[in-house]
Amino acid sequence: MFFLVNKNSQISTGDHKIHTSECSRKPKRANYIELGEFYDVKVAQCEARKYFYNVDGCKFCCNTIHLKK
Repeated sequence: MFFLVNKNSQISTGDHKIHTSECSRKPKRANYIELGEFYDVKVAQCEARKYFYNVDGCKFCCNTIHLKK
């Protein structure tokens, strides 16, 4: 599965959301970084942390790593 991370952080939490390329809630192309193809969302999360300290999964497409706040 192909993953991406939002360049813009969430105002309320400061997290950068990770999405799959198929997610209907992914940001516009200018607002995300392509992380690449990974077999597991946790690997994508590690890749996203190379860009941003605070990362979180989208609750719709990456629910297994979504932090319930």
